[in-house]
Amino acid sequence: MRILVLGGTQFSGRSFVNQTVDAGHSVTLLHRSKADPGLPGAVRRLVGDRDPELGDGLERVRELIDAGERFDAVVDMCGYGPRVVSASAELLKDTVDLYVFVSTISVYDRAGLETIDESSKVIELEDPAVEEVTGETYGGLKVLCERALTEIVGDMLCVVRPGVIAGANDPTDRFTWWTRVLGTEDAVVVPTEPAGVTQFIDARDLAAFFLHCIGQQTTGVFNVTGPEDGLRTREFIDRAHKALGSKTEIIEKDRAWLAANGVEFWAGLPLVLAMDNQNMHHVSSDRALAAGLVRRPLEETVTQTRDWDIGRGEPELKAGLKMDTLRAVCAAARG
Repeated sequence: MRILVLGGTQFSGRSFVNQTVDAGHSVTLLHRSKADPGLPGAVRRLVGDRDPELGDGLERVRELIDAGERFDAVVDMCGYGPRVVSASAELLKDTVDLYVFVSTISVYDRAGLETIDESSKVIELEDPAVEEVTGETYGGLKVLCERALTEIVGDMLCVVRPGVIAGANDPTDRFTWWTRVLGTEDAVVVPTEPAGVTQFIDARDLAAFFLHCIGQQTTGVFNVTGPEDGLRTREFIDRAHKALGSKTEIIEKDRAWLAANGVEFWAGLPLVLAMDNQNMHHVSSDRALAAGLVRRPLEETVTQTRDWDIGRGEPELKAGLKMDTLRAVCAAARG
């Protein structure tokens, strides 16, 4: 197959490109950076900004189309606003068989919902003309992207809405924080009660689902989360602890104590949600599973992430409590 990737030099995109090349398919990659992204040599790279107001990236693609090239699919890894996404779709609509758009579970308006599936209510931006991507506009802009693509490419559209993505090359360090702590620290604090749940999807499983959808010409909207339904946060921590052969002491404190001692959920303890925010990790992937999604055991994601973190030299993490702060909190928890 011949596949065009918009973006794709980071994280899940990197996994997808590597898997696609390994499977013997042809990959053309449009990305902004002139630096070598370290992807397989078989990848044809087009360098340029896809935003017509900022660069000539789409002109590089147009040159291929004018020369008679077609693609079995385009995978849009970096579409964040409807104006830019629409420009790509208008150019490609008559030269691809499938348009895969990488969206997010952040499209959902979760207020009052216990569980979420693809039919759940989505966010409506107060100002649909906004283009700045922030924590407040990210999900709503993805909704507008999905709608714009539906209008332009219609029944050629496959929308994938991932949850938290985990694994090697994660730029957020959210999942990596836990593997670092359990691999190096003397102790960590966790909430006492078992009510919290955790969801994430291995970047390799997400990439494999993209490739599967392309091979099957699958269309529709799909939530993609994992690693299994109803995974309790404490079970995730315990299983990660075992997978790493960790010696880290797990100290339980109630949420009130943690909050009083400056431990924020999600920001301080990544993947640990406040109790009034649990529906973020009650997202159904049943439709994707029926369409061919395969999710690996969480232990594989844990060990791969830890090995990658060691291999990159364990730089300071971008997420979670700083290690000095964690040690101080653990000391206070021990009394």
